[in-house]
Amino acid sequence: MDKKLEALDIDGSLRPTIVDISRVWKRKSQKALLAKPVEETLSQYHQDQERNKAYDLIDALSRSGCLSFDHASLHLVLASTHCFDKTLMNTVVQDNINPIEKVERSTLIVATTIHDKPAVELVKPEQLKRVSTYSPLLFGGAEEAEVDLIRAGKEKMTV
Repeated sequence: MDKKLEALDIDGSLRPTIVDISRVWKRKSQKALLAKPVEETLSQYHQDQERNKAYDLIDALSRSGCLSFDHASLHLVLASTHCFDKTLMNTVVQDNINPIEKVERSTLIVATTIHDKPAVELVKPEQLKRVSTYSPLLFGGAEEAEVDLIRAGKEKMTV
């Protein structure tokens, strides 16, 4: 991810974000289908117990790993923050920059990395021309010299 960001995020605006979760969790559960939901607070000790129960259930269902889960999915949270040098209003008014285009580029960089697919496959065909205009590096449209000019804050000069 870092290599891709270094190569494609010319503004250097995407930063990793640490998601800090609370030590105390609340859980809603029902003893039976028609029973009223009960809300309880889980301390760190109780969270550890519940996690161990879940692992024990997985172990039992898979017969200690002998059976595979063919239709299971694993969900991960990947957090990042897109930073601007100025406030949103100053970015729009003073710098005449559309922040949506910048955030779209950041999102596409992350998406191409996670899905291991080129950006052209991840963008709707009707949006392809617009997105590729403002994010040419993702679509192979900018040369090395152009990248250096863009990073230096200059526009491409034509002779």
